Amino acid sequence: MEALLANIIEYLNAVGPVVVFVVAMVETAFFIGLLVPAEATVLVAAFLVAEGVFSLESVLAATILGALTGDQLGYLLGRYGGTRFVTRGGRPGRVWARYEPQATAMFRRRTIVAVTLARFVSFVRTLMPCFAGMTKMPWPRFFLFDLLGVVGWGAASVAAGYLAGESWEALARWLGRASAILVAVLLLGLGAVVLRRRRRAVLVRKAAGPEPAPAGAGDPGPEPAGAGSPEPVDG
Repeated sequence: MEALLANIIEYLNAVGPVVVFVVAMVETAFFIGLLVPAEATVLVAAFLVAEGVFSLESVLAATILGALTGDQLGYLLGRYGGTRFVTRGGRPGRVWARYEPQATAMFRRRTIVAVTLARFVSFVRTLMPCFAGMTKMPWPRFFLFDLLGVVGWGAASVAAGYLAGESWEALARWLGRASAILVAVLLLGLGAVVLRRRRRAVLVRKAAGPEPAPAGAGDPGPEPAGAGSPEPVDG
């Protein structure tokens, strides 16, 4: 990751803020974004703004437009490619079929959390657009709440890098650790909710008792005429 960041910084110095646009776009447009240090790229670009290398407007515009473009591509990838992938079956398909109702409810009822606030967590924002597309979330609604998140994240990241100055690298490490801790907490919370629901379902089944046998099961039915009656003896 450090070697990749060093290469990005080299291109940033040579090409300019367009590199920020490309990195911010790739982070959420494809799953390889998990390996792209977009946050650090924005921070170092903002530091170069403070040094007078770039203008604030160009870096801010590149950050917001790149992130917004990447999110829309990620949404389309999830809506048309991700859905096809999970419908093929296999373990991913079974997992998605089990949790699709909860994911759909999350994106439609708590959009500000699932889309807008998710934009501020590095690992989550990489996967969020794809999952939003897979849940068939209406695109205008996704775009509106995503725009709010992108503008907030872009402005906050550029401001943080500008103020951090030469300490941008330490800030990038701190933000990465904070995001990792937050993701771990979210996963633990999700696991606890899933476990609690499973236990509750088991208790409900036990309280209901065994299912009643179908009507007529175990009933031998009427005896045939004469069955069990001794035959008359001649005599």
